[in-house]
Amino acid sequence: MKRVLLDVNVNHRFALLITGHEIIHALNMGWAELKNGALLRAAEEHKFDVLITADKQMMHQQNIAGRKLSIIVLGSLFIRWEDIAPLSTQVQIALDGELPESSFMVITPEAQQ
Repeated sequence: MKRVLLDVNVNHRFALLITGHEIIHALNMGWAELKNGALLRAAEEHKFDVLITADKQMMHQQNIAGRKLSIIVLGSLFIRWEDIAPLSTQVQIALDGELPESSFMVITPEAQQ
């Protein structure tokens, strides 16, 4: 079981689509104002294994080498519920598998086939 943090840009209902893992939304942690590097540091300090975000730019803005967590990026065109909900199957598969520390994984609608 992985400890997973949902970024503020991911609808909180996404947690209901994932089973077998502890999923906590950043808002529930009081981290609404934390951005990128500060959010990653806080997630590590609180022993999260994975961050799920819709921020596609994070891959280019953050160096996660040496970090203890993995990042899953929801690569849908929009972050509306109807766009991200279908990605949950691929996210579930990723979480159930081995995610290497210090890695980015982008889940796109095309990857669902």
